[in-house]
Amino acid sequence: MTRRVPIRMNVANALQWLGTLYRNPADAIKEHVSNAVDEHSKAQVSDCAVGCCSVVFRFEKRQVEIAYPYGMTREEFESVLQRVADSAKRNTKVAQIGQLGIGIFSFQQIGKKCTFLSRKDDTSPTIRVTLREGWDEAEFDAARKQESLDRPGIRILISELKFDPTKPRGPLAAERVTRLIAEKFGSHLAGGQLAVEVWVGSRRHLVEAPKIDLPRIGRGIERVRLRGSKERVASLSFFYDPSGKGTVGIRHAGVVVIDDLKLSNAYGLEASVYAEGYVRGFVDADFLRPLPARTGFEENEDWVALLDVLDRHRRQIEAEVEQFRSEERERALSEIQRQAVQLAREILDLDAFKDLELPGGLTKARTASEDGRLQPTGRETGERSHQPGDHPESQGPRIRYREVAFEEGSRRHSRYNGGIVEGNTLNPDYHEEVAAGTQSKLGYATLLIGKEAIAFNDRTGATEEQLEKLLSFYFTLKRRIGTNGTPGSHAHGASGRGRPKRGARSPA
Repeated sequence: MTRRVPIRMNVANALQWLGTLYRNPADAIKEHVSNAVDEHSKAQVSDCAVGCCSVVFRFEKRQVEIAYPYGMTREEFESVLQRVADSAKRNTKVAQIGQLGIGIFSFQQIGKKCTFLSRKDDTSPTIRVTLREGWDEAEFDAARKQESLDRPGIRILISELKFDPTKPRGPLAAERVTRLIAEKFGSHLAGGQLAVEVWVGSRRHLVEAPKIDLPRIGRGIERVRLRGSKERVASLSFFYDPSGKGTVGIRHAGVVVIDDLKLSNAYGLEASVYAEGYVRGFVDADFLRPLPARTGFEENEDWVALLDVLDRHRRQIEAEVEQFRSEERERALSEIQRQAVQLAREILDLDAFKDLELPGGLTKARTASEDGRLQPTGRETGERSHQPGDHPESQGPRIRYREVAFEEGSRRHSRYNGGIVEGNTLNPDYHEEVAAGTQSKLGYATLLIGKEAIAFNDRTGATEEQLEKLLSFYFTLKRRIGTNGTPGSHAHGASGRGRPKRGARSPA
């Protein structure tokens, strides 16, 4: 016969654990903004909302105070406390941020005591409710005269603090709190429904919605419907982020629950274009069910259906991102071309190269003789017939640099063709230098321009071949010595051979 044993728990310990589900104190204290926004949304439905929900934080050495314009009656407080982890918000038709009714205990990550002074409306008195860490009871009292609120709203006092909230590098540093609230509640701040300010002593910090000044992508799919559902609609707000540091977050009721899709189990999408850094923005999905303390979403049918929708539109996002990246690479190359020509020109103007006859776009500035007349440059006195595209103007901008795939293959690094120095994109040295970053790419382009300027002086054509060999030698040497200048660090070097360790005796 089956025997049933009732499960019992220590309520005080359970409540203390629920209050510490948040990642840090700043994440815990932002729960009061969530509650304020939820109350504002309910008031809008019943047409009794204030114009803007204003939330004010005041951080003092021994106390944290939070105030906003929506209070609760004694009966409402009792209902909340008697339905912990079973919030009445689940049953409302208004999209709510809170789902489990545990935010009221978040004070335990900041202090050991929390006092609520609440006034529901103009005709209601101010009530006083006190919660304490380690207690499984709430204290209800009528507020003292000096504590009474002069208008409807709520004033929350967290005391017996576990740290000093006024420290600029502490867990409740104003910069950290304002940034977190701005990121989490950006849509409410931008829409004007919410205003938040943080006071540290006499200094005021205003929370402002993050501004995204980036090109929009995903046009035409701003609102997508889940398969087989008319009610479940997700809103997509995506932008191209050239920095490669963009993140895609997922919001519920306008509040960010998942900050970065790549940190979530998204069945492959965490390694897709949505997580590569070139897409920034948000997916708004009010139909999802957040986990406790909004650390993620329940992986139910709605979650899987949303990921299916994102995957369905992935190819469009990939194509748009690639188009922007291609344009970005083109602009970057043009800038490198300009810098490389300028840098090569400055180097070739040095005395060490004064005897060189140079292509027109790199010609030296002519100097005046003692009688004031300009001296001819080497290229003006030379007998060589110049290739098309050369021009006699001093410091002229005629020469150009571009990168193309050579028809004859990857052997050559560069060539001079009609006033243009062409770098061969098929050469393996090109790929290594480009992959090393912008500075290496600039140095590579400048080196090719210098090589062609020297080869320009050759009458036989032999110098071109010798310079090509010298370039191959140089880049092979560069690979073999590695970035630290130590021989033997290259991929082809023999394992374990190189400099002896410091203090070791060299073999005889």
